[in-house]
Amino acid sequence: MRTEVLTRDQIKLKFQELDLGIKYNAQQRGFELEKLIYSVLKLEKLKPRSGYKPEGEQIDGSFYWKGHTYLLEAKWVTAPVPASSIYSFKGKLDGKFHTTSGIFIAMNGYSEEVEDALKFGKALNILLFDKNDMALIFNGQVSFLKVLKFKLREAGDTGSLQVPYKLKEKAKEISITKPTHVSKPDEMAIPNTKNRTIDDLLIFVEGQSDIPLINNFISPIGQKYSLSYRIETLKGIVNLRQIPSLLNIYGDLHKTKGLIIILDDDVITNQNLRTLVDNVEEQLKKSSIYINTQFLYLSESLKQQLGSGKEMEDLQRIPAFKQLENFISQIADEYFDPVVDVPQEALHGAMSQLEWNFEDSVLEGTGEYDMPFEITTLEELIEHLEKEIGLALNAEMPLEWLHSHDFDHRDEIQEFLLENWAKEIDEIG
Repeated sequence: MRTEVLTRDQIKLKFQELDLGIKYNAQQRGFELEKLIYSVLKLEKLKPRSGYKPEGEQIDGSFYWKGHTYLLEAKWVTAPVPASSIYSFKGKLDGKFHTTSGIFIAMNGYSEEVEDALKFGKALNILLFDKNDMALIFNGQVSFLKVLKFKLREAGDTGSLQVPYKLKEKAKEISITKPTHVSKPDEMAIPNTKNRTIDDLLIFVEGQSDIPLINNFISPIGQKYSLSYRIETLKGIVNLRQIPSLLNIYGDLHKTKGLIIILDDDVITNQNLRTLVDNVEEQLKKSSIYINTQFLYLSESLKQQLGSGKEMEDLQRIPAFKQLENFISQIADEYFDPVVDVPQEALHGAMSQLEWNFEDSVLEGTGEYDMPFEITTLEELIEHLEKEIGLALNAEMPLEWLHSHDFDHRDEIQEFLLENWAKEIDEIG
């Protein structure tokens, strides 16, 4: 019996109906979810097969892409899926051919220990999807294949198995926030310092109330060093798990010289939280693009002092401040040349926003107001990249500087493409 294939509009309507949770019981909703997934895979020409039951095990479905088979398991249950369910699914993968991987879809998420339990000390062959990912897919906002490629890349670069696709938007939001500049008094007039696009430091704190405290903590360092930094909130320490992938995605948009993660010191005495921090530290060390990282732990009494508004003459004697200053001293004085670095950063950022469509021999992108566009020739690509460099320079450099310089970046762009994208350009023709 052939499985019915829904249209994209039908998929969207059916998902919204299922999400309301009124018309179907748990078993029916699970069955309808499998039909939605099958329809999406069929529409994307991923050669899906419906659920089947080999001896002793149940498989919800599978699909085939680029020489690899992916087995599927999907659950829409009330409680978060525990690690035991993932281990059971992993057992179904063991013994299959080495090109077989797994995709687990848990519409109501996973228990906290799932990713750590799967990841450390074991072969990684399962990607985790949840409702945040599937809602984007079912509502037609992004293709399943695009989310799959994103998750495969992040798993390969960072070892993270459950990276939400919406993390791309978070990275973009961070990249466009205005950094805080701290400059030595004798360097305040140097455009190289005040107008740099490169942010030296990316700082994460637990909550919004920590931001003014950390600004107070860092400001004395401006007497010695010149730097810029962005502070972002984790919105709960459990989101620390997302840092390796967030940093990896952010690297496509901005260069950063260092990462600082500032946590309350009660993390040290909480075994579960300590394990979480240790695991994230290990991931950051093993990430494909390593960035200098410093973890700092602040006591409640120190945070009260930082929030009091009083000058802290004894700040230099606090171990956490010494750690911070030593870390910054290693990276704050690195030379930044905007004439070279702004165009290079713009080129990397612009190319990361384009998708290679080898089947149609085009590059696809999204412009202003989310309008899609296509690039069909090398000349069009060079013109697009020249425009992106111009926009970056206009945004970051002083007006007087722009009026006094006239740059042609074609040679630089061609060299960049030859060095980084020659194979893809040759393949696309």
